[in-house]
Amino acid sequence: MSVRKVHAGSGIDRNVMLEQLRAKADRSEAVDLVVVGGGITGAGVALDAALRGFDVVLVERGDFASGTSSKSSKLVHGGLRYLQQGDVALVREALRERSILQRIAQGRVEVLPFLLPIFTKDGLFPRRIARALGSALWAYDTAGGWRIGRLHRRLRKSGVAKMAPLLNSDRIAGGYLYYDARADDARLTLDVAATAVREGALAVNYCSLTGVTVNSGAVNTVELDVDGSHISLQTRCVVNAAGVWAERVDDLVNGELAEPLPALTVRPARGVHVTIPWELVQTQVAMVLPVPGDKRSVFLIPDKPQLDGTFDVAYIGTTDTDHSGTLDDPACTSDDVEYLLRSVNAAMESSITQDHVIGVWSGLRPLVTSDDDTEGRTADVSRRHRVDMSSSGYVRVVGGKLTTYRSMAEDTLNHVERILGKRKPCSTRKTLLADRNPQLLDSIRSNASSSNLPLHSTLTETDVVYAVRHEAAIHLVDVLTRRSRLHLLHRDLAMECAEPVSFIMQRELGWSESTRQQELQSYTDLCHSEIDAMREGIQ
Repeated sequence: MSVRKVHAGSGIDRNVMLEQLRAKADRSEAVDLVVVGGGITGAGVALDAALRGFDVVLVERGDFASGTSSKSSKLVHGGLRYLQQGDVALVREALRERSILQRIAQGRVEVLPFLLPIFTKDGLFPRRIARALGSALWAYDTAGGWRIGRLHRRLRKSGVAKMAPLLNSDRIAGGYLYYDARADDARLTLDVAATAVREGALAVNYCSLTGVTVNSGAVNTVELDVDGSHISLQTRCVVNAAGVWAERVDDLVNGELAEPLPALTVRPARGVHVTIPWELVQTQVAMVLPVPGDKRSVFLIPDKPQLDGTFDVAYIGTTDTDHSGTLDDPACTSDDVEYLLRSVNAAMESSITQDHVIGVWSGLRPLVTSDDDTEGRTADVSRRHRVDMSSSGYVRVVGGKLTTYRSMAEDTLNHVERILGKRKPCSTRKTLLADRNPQLLDSIRSNASSSNLPLHSTLTETDVVYAVRHEAAIHLVDVLTRRSRLHLLHRDLAMECAEPVSFIMQRELGWSESTRQQELQSYTDLCHSEIDAMREGIQ
């Protein structure tokens, strides 16, 4: 399938977005739909809507991708374990979507080899387990794994040792190598939102939905708060793509509709990741490692490749547990860290402790549950998505995974069209996603001054300026956590960069000195809260 060629665009200029949003409201101009939630799902819905010719506004109460969409395992994959659960259809869908993403996000979806080591049991080769793994991987390839251009293969013990020299050599019997992919989840979300803007959508971060006016039983107006001001915007439809916060949006909309949606139960499942120095594990490929005493496995993934063939860091994840605390910024506790480190230490000739952890992130998966799914492990709950539609002008999409965002959005827009009428067929599978504009980057780089950023940091003044001007970054944490991944991968280095970055943002955004200091304090507080929670087990 050919990919539709399009110009690079100029990203998301937040001032322009706000100006156009206020102009629509002042003209009492009804838009076709307002999408609530600026994660990967909401951004995908906005893009599909814009491409189909709808007048669409995307609003996000925090930063784009500030929820689950920046806190995943960064994998674009079919989900090998879903085969074990018998959900072959989900695996096929995900592997098809992985292939589409490789085409439309060229250069941003990286093929990632995975090692599945086979461990001896009581010194014996586990032939039954080896056969089961081989059969599962053939099924994975057949379901669509082949689309990546490589098939799995069996490895001898020596082959495993070459790829992961610190694996416990006394316990290794062999292994398998298979292939999936990864992407920067926050960057992907931002690129999808920027593509939606390029195609005519409005996308505004730090814009909260505070109410919905219903007229004659149908959606009529949304009430928005942005930068301390109130905006009333008329709309024909509202799409709830708020993820784990979907029930909160329901509370604002559903009760007054002539045709309310059925009640929804979202079961938040916490997924925690930790970053460690790569030298502690020295694996050349990603690995799938069993969790001792649990019927789960975790990923160990090297990141930030160096010129000499080594890596800077590696991250371990993920946990999969019920979450009962606040939905905003769920903590990574000492128990979470120990769970992840125990898996690596059991498989490798290493002794990694909490003191070695240099970064953490914790996100909540919005699992859609039935009455049968309220008990038992969250790991066993389906990752399928669900779309509900009311002819009163309200559509809700929940669940799914990063890899399948595009097909989720297509499904959602097919429901929206039943309310608004059909415009154009879906074209997201052949539309190239926007990337950072090289001409704009060159222009910024040519005018860059000395910023005092650490030389050993990959973050540059050009990156920060571009993030503010063309990626709607307005807070220090936006740059350090989502426009770059510095905070996730190396918190101490991010803290070292915080002050020079704050001076660049002060210049670009016109901050007062008081505001700059507040931004620094807010970021410092975030770092200290992560450290305290990890060490003390505070939720």
